[in-house]
Amino acid sequence: MTGSEASTSWVGIGLTSASAALMPAFGIAKRRVGERLGSRATEAEGTQNMLCAYLSVAVLVGLLGNTLIGWWWLDPIAALFIAYVAVREGREAWRGDECGCH
Repeated sequence: MTGSEASTSWVGIGLTSASAALMPAFGIAKRRVGERLGSRATEAEGTQNMLCAYLSVAVLVGLLGNTLIGWWWLDPIAALFIAYVAVREGREAWRGDECGCH
């Protein structure tokens, strides 16, 4: 609304890249441990790690698009995607829907 564009930090890109790379491994490991323990909570935590990875990729696309090729509009699109996912997850949690682990 003010006409100013988002700026990017290389530290932010590094942290987001690390999250996008590591969260799937954490998610898979937590799902396996949860399955072995019979802990649905641990399996659900693994699902949340996978969601974190997807969101990290969305943020990274926005950051890199803005930084490398000047596509400043990718950042707000990534933010809208993240808002959509957050609302969807919140609604599912509010309704008490299953985590989708099985």
